[in-house]
Amino acid sequence: MADDPHPIRTLLAVADDTLEARWAQVEALIEERFGREPTIESMLFLVGVQERGRGFEPELEKDVKEALVMEGTYCVFETVGLYEHAGMEADGSWIWERTTDLPPDLSPDDQQRLLRLAITRYFDDLLDAPVP
Repeated sequence: MADDPHPIRTLLAVADDTLEARWAQVEALIEERFGREPTIESMLFLVGVQERGRGFEPELEKDVKEALVMEGTYCVFETVGLYEHAGMEADGSWIWERTTDLPPDLSPDDQQRLLRLAITRYFDDLLDAPVP
């Protein structure tokens, strides 16, 4: 390991049992509130809806739903330092800027763990204790 490890590798050093316990709490919270078993995509959609600030709107077009999932993705990745707000579009949507690149050899399992960690951090204020 190098003297200056990549910040994403440092984040991924969080103990698996700590992350898994927090992830289970997030899943239970979402399932309790919405009565459905959550998926990562549905969680990102909910984050996108929340961040848009207009609440849920039934009958959204597919492209709007996809944009909300992407907005949710940027928002949760902001919690781990991958993205930050860089401005705002004329329509009121955020412009996002990547602040760091992922390590080029990040495995699919580590990518999944990173996404779970970011989602869990996003929901920390609704849970008992934050993820380290």
